[in-house]
Amino acid sequence: MTRKLFIVACEASADLHGAHLVAEIKKTAPDVTFCGIGGAKMRAAGVELFDDMTTISALGLGDVLRNYFKYLKIFNDTVRHIQTEKPDALVVIDSPAFNLRLAKKVSPFVPVLYYISPQLWAWGKRRIHIVKKHVREMLVILPFEETFYADEGVNAKFVGHPLLDAIPELPDAGALRAKLGIPAGQKAVGLFSGSREKEVNRILPVMLKAAVLLRQSFPESSFFISRSSNVRPAVYEKILAQSDLKPECPAVPFYELVKAMDFALVTSGTATLETTLIGTPFFLLYKTGWSTYFLGKYLIKVPYLGLVNLLADDRVVPEFIQGDARPETIAHEAKVFLQSPELQEKMREEFRQVRGKLGEKGASEKAAQEICDFLAQKK
Repeated sequence: MTRKLFIVACEASADLHGAHLVAEIKKTAPDVTFCGIGGAKMRAAGVELFDDMTTISALGLGDVLRNYFKYLKIFNDTVRHIQTEKPDALVVIDSPAFNLRLAKKVSPFVPVLYYISPQLWAWGKRRIHIVKKHVREMLVILPFEETFYADEGVNAKFVGHPLLDAIPELPDAGALRAKLGIPAGQKAVGLFSGSREKEVNRILPVMLKAAVLLRQSFPESSFFISRSSNVRPAVYEKILAQSDLKPECPAVPFYELVKAMDFALVTSGTATLETTLIGTPFFLLYKTGWSTYFLGKYLIKVPYLGLVNLLADDRVVPEFIQGDARPETIAHEAKVFLQSPELQEKMREEFRQVRGKLGEKGASEKAAQEICDFLAQKK
């Protein structure tokens, strides 16, 4: 009997995870068909797409309000598509603002499975009642989330973190540094400013100013940036033209560039956990619109922004957020850090401990098996 899954991925990262999930489900249940909302990677994996939200860049409350009617149309269209397609299950990935609302709307006529949990533990359990009422199972990627949901009476399964599968085996740092032409003994610093234009516009200038100051203490150091394919080249060119620093922008994979660095400044987000897993010491930076910042300060109930610090339950990585993201402060702290091999090794050891907490590889495979088991139970 042919089964159908409707999958919703609103952002580029969710599109990637959705594509991996589809590939794994096909291995176990090749007769399952797929449709939904996603991007190019899900389409390439064989999903019939009705809309693509990965091209809509929203960072903060202001962007959401500006795109409100566009989101509303996609939401209403998605509800109609689910009613028409009559899937055996709806699988939503991350993006709680869209997906929790969707779950409320459609759960009366289609079971909802949630992959990559909304971070309700960070928001003081706000909206946990929606999950309890409208989501059949949470497939979570952080170990403490399984206990969090179990304590709230929600069916949850820890499947591991998909980044463990996404990051490939990498050559040693020495080989990568040689590939990039970094002389032995020279410090290499990465400036990784995010994958959205608003992030890059807000944070890369701060990183560049901090790097100019840092270069005064380490005149032989070299600086590198990684350009996101989601950001127009003109955005980088305009920012770099206004800086005294001319960092290198090598055409190498992001993970290789991260591993080749001695140190990095990284915008809060997925890249911070990627950098942690690769093992490169870094500082976390973040700036957003002031309305979004003050709203977040009021709502967020956890002591750290960075996931590495939350997993370690300690300030392993310094965080420079909003008004604290000052180039002078960042450069001073970075100078102290780079002059201390002990501090650098301590951070790397903390990273190894965080890696151990994330379990084994195979998150997509385990999540796919849970979904296939659910479909089998419906027969």
